[in-house]
Amino acid sequence: MKKHIYFHFIAAILASVLGVTAQAQSRSRQQLRVSVPFAFNVGNKSLPAGEYRLIVVNPSSDRSVLQIASLDGKSTMMVRTTDISGWPTSKAKLTFRHYGEQYFLAQVWMASDATGFATPSSNAEKALRRQLGKAAKDVDLVAVNAR
Repeated sequence: MKKHIYFHFIAAILASVLGVTAQAQSRSRQQLRVSVPFAFNVGNKSLPAGEYRLIVVNPSSDRSVLQIASLDGKSTMMVRTTDISGWPTSKAKLTFRHYGEQYFLAQVWMASDATGFATPSSNAEKALRRQLGKAAKDVDLVAVNAR
């Protein structure tokens, strides 16, 4: 009886480890290319409009790091994210919080994945929200499709 229980226990652990490994491998293979038509902020860095590649640096962590690099090689940065849950969509996309003329990267969603990446609000975004006061509550979300 004990051997039977141990067998099921080890099988359950093995299945969960393999499931996490499969998720990490599928996320690590996914890269995004996106054309952002406006200048935007990520963390405390401003990036110009242009073509970017996003890569998950540590896909097995629930606090993943995204590398964001312009295709012209002029801008590169990394940002720590938090995993968020949603519904799988057929297209990958980036979501930005939009205040007046300023855009802040908010979320990154891979195609066919129910888990996305949320970026924290930067000090610049928090200061802008304080400056705007009640008007900041009417923030627009802008989505840009990736490939």
